[in-house]
Amino acid sequence: MLRGHRPDISQPTYKDRSSFPRISNTIMSSRKAVCVILTRIPESREIYLVERNPKLRFFGGYFAFPGGTLDAEDSEVAVALHTGDSKEDAPYLVAAAREIFEETGILLCGGAQALSVGQRREYRRQLLAEKITFNEFLSNERLSVDSRNFNFIATLLTPEFAPVRYDTRFYWAQIPEGQNPEILLGELVDGRFCDAQDTLRMWRADDILLVPPAVFILAEVAQTSLAGSMAALDQHAQSYAAGAIHEIYFTPGVQMLPLKTRTLLPATHTNSYLVGDQHLYLIDPAPADSAEQQRLWDYLDKRIAEGQTLAAILLTHHHSDHTGAVAQAQTRYQLPVYAHPLTADRIAPLVCDRFLHDKDELDLGASPDGQPGWKLTALHTPGHASGHLAFQESRYGAVIAGDMVSTLSTIVINPPDGHLGTYMNSLHRLRDITTGTIYPSHGPAMQTGRDVLTHFIEHRQAREQKLLAALGSQAQSSAELLAKVYDDVDRSVWPLAELSLRAGLQKLIEEKKCRQVGDAYVAF
Repeated sequence: MLRGHRPDISQPTYKDRSSFPRISNTIMSSRKAVCVILTRIPESREIYLVERNPKLRFFGGYFAFPGGTLDAEDSEVAVALHTGDSKEDAPYLVAAAREIFEETGILLCGGAQALSVGQRREYRRQLLAEKITFNEFLSNERLSVDSRNFNFIATLLTPEFAPVRYDTRFYWAQIPEGQNPEILLGELVDGRFCDAQDTLRMWRADDILLVPPAVFILAEVAQTSLAGSMAALDQHAQSYAAGAIHEIYFTPGVQMLPLKTRTLLPATHTNSYLVGDQHLYLIDPAPADSAEQQRLWDYLDKRIAEGQTLAAILLTHHHSDHTGAVAQAQTRYQLPVYAHPLTADRIAPLVCDRFLHDKDELDLGASPDGQPGWKLTALHTPGHASGHLAFQESRYGAVIAGDMVSTLSTIVINPPDGHLGTYMNSLHRLRDITTGTIYPSHGPAMQTGRDVLTHFIEHRQAREQKLLAALGSQAQSSAELLAKVYDDVDRSVWPLAELSLRAGLQKLIEEKKCRQVGDAYVAF
């Protein structure tokens, strides 16, 4: 954990608006982090997972591997390095030892066997209360961090679509004899030894939440053992570093494919999706750039080689940052295109092979846990675009929301095709039927889908109240109103904010709460 910056767990994620990233054009640098996979027997499929407090802003309620970000103090701790190690490894090894001790009570240090259970527990409490540093603890007891206690697996960098990226080194470590992990309630609420196969079975049955990196790591461990999966995990990491699409699952059978597009900042990517288990639908093949398209083709070819089939291309709407690769995907894989009729009109001369209307269902076959009758339902959700569709799968309740929401910023409503009143109605409708994770077209997925939608409904309502308060008996231009209503937004995004302002003014005019006088506006 970052000393002095403990996560706020006083309220669930959705209650705190600061958990939603602010509109910003700043490119986030990555944070250095470590994850440690603990095991009692490396030659088994058993590993130790911790459950994150549901109130945490970052992956609250998910099971993950212990770990955290590097502290500045980690560079001050002496480390016993051995053949193959470098000085650059030392802070990561210290962070790994510190985080594992703080989170689980397991002390992976030379000389740890000399400390009693009570001594280790008391030092751990002092560390968590920040009454002592890890370096002071080691010095007091003449302990040492030894690189031989940690087996390097791979380095993974969070895909760049995420607002916060983590440059994470993964290690595995064997729990010393005589030590047992213990969870103290706070950032974590549980910990357990898990068989990789059983854990994936629970995940597919919707009985457990797993952070995305854990899914592909567990899948490899399940094939052999923790020790036996090292080569495969290294191959995963090398392919990601070379530009391959990450395997990102928050929900079984719903894979997020973030791809670079020419979109509106702060977003730089559009999320395409593959929905299904063996019979896959490709939603919004987005990139226009040929190199980015090739990344998509490489991944789709891999899935086909593994035995999956592509059924069709589905479109949420017609905007160019969602349809850049439609024609090429249609030709390359001989796939039909399904879209709402109003979207089909906008993508001509591309051929739409089937019109999708509200509540139309698509067959997904058996769900990842083998349940029959798995469906994907189209939901007509106009407002951002007149032909906009969202999609909800029936097993886990996941919603592919398109541009109904973004977890990076608010959605631009641009008349005349965009209509704020209609968009608000669609938001309310989607909120009422959402029970699981929501998958936006821009930004990370969020497990508390209904609460995310509530947040954006309340945000829009608050902005409308601010606009009503800014209007008066004296006519004002849109520029004057923009400065008052969006004074809390960076001026660099005011051109986009003005589009939403005009949509808000149109809504108030329709509701007879405002009227237009020439190029200015006045309250009724």
